Amino acid sequence: MRAVQVTENVWWVGAIDWNLRDFHGFETPDGTTYNAYLVMGESGIALIDTVKKPFVPELLARIETVTPLSSITHIVVNHVEPDHNGGLPEVMAAMPQAQVVASVVGAKSVAEYHNGLEVGAVKADDVIDLGGRTITFMPASMVHWPDSMFTYCPEERVLMPNDAFGQHVASEERFADELGVDEAMRQLAVYYANILMPLGGVVGKAIDKVVENGWALDVVAPSHGVMWRPAEFAGVLDAYGRWNTGVLADKVVVAYSTMWGSTADLATAIGDGLAAGGMHVEVHDLAVSPFAHITHDLLEAKALVLGSPTLHHGMLYRVAGYLQYLLGLKPAGRVAGIFGSYGWSKGAEKQLRLRLEEAGLEVIADDFLVKFRPTAEDLDAAAAWGRDFAAAVKSRG
Repeated sequence: MRAVQVTENVWWVGAIDWNLRDFHGFETPDGTTYNAYLVMGESGIALIDTVKKPFVPELLARIETVTPLSSITHIVVNHVEPDHNGGLPEVMAAMPQAQVVASVVGAKSVAEYHNGLEVGAVKADDVIDLGGRTITFMPASMVHWPDSMFTYCPEERVLMPNDAFGQHVASEERFADELGVDEAMRQLAVYYANILMPLGGVVGKAIDKVVENGWALDVVAPSHGVMWRPAEFAGVLDAYGRWNTGVLADKVVVAYSTMWGSTADLATAIGDGLAAGGMHVEVHDLAVSPFAHITHDLLEAKALVLGSPTLHHGMLYRVAGYLQYLLGLKPAGRVAGIFGSYGWSKGAEKQLRLRLEEAGLEVIADDFLVKFRPTAEDLDAAAAWGRDFAAAVKSRG
């Protein structure tokens, strides 16, 4: 197992999960990493985060390529979620001499999650002296759980912000410039859209606090994916600034499910109309496209156009599933449209409208519905509906 030197006195000792394909409903076709870091002082060594429980042997093996387990003096729990610290009890058992700390909320959460396991608590700006190297802390509640915390080593200029700035990608490369900046930025956007989208305001305040603290950064080392050096991190901050404040582009996501192809034909025609109206368009069949990637496309889109045929007076289950997925992400500030086909009864459109509005999207157009299979005239009308919808989106600024 290979540890990777991050700076002179900081090492990556995490684990690579090549086979992860689902992260509580977020499709992860590229796997992920569970990042953990050693901060090496002259009189102490801190382990920042542990890993998912099955990967504890990998973590311990990497640590031992740098230092004996008996030399670890502190374990820092930045976040209690099990992909980060599911293996905490096993790690503590392997290094019983280490003092374990978490945020105040984190210490309570560790006890609740790990059946009464007791750890210490640190507060904002508390400092642990490791001998020539220190670590300090910033609670970051709801980035993305109440217990979340950032850890910073000023002497090495390394920020370990847990889920902030992370990506779900498995890679032997540890830095964005090694993986490829474009790919790292794409993975960053997919992660943000599916994990942090509903928390943009909170994330923005946490970043502002880092700036307010005057924390100089040579490396930003998140808990998933690759790390960022200053040359790439400027682009990361720019992207987070757009996403946190809801800056959207002239873009529409068309997503649908279909039974016999009628709704699919309408989706194609509506997409053509939207493009003719000057919108960038992404069209997704919910039976084929991962929800996570549809939501990635929605991250900077002004609108979602959602289509379903009517089955048993309601929408198809894949459409219902995606709406439930969106409900948790609350993509506010976007507008929506509805289309679909029906046979002997309507009904899907009513459910679509209700759930879209629950998710925070305003429906701004009359529904476009066709009975049975669309005719050539119906498809022309669908394209016209798309052009009108594009104009309505643009008129809203």
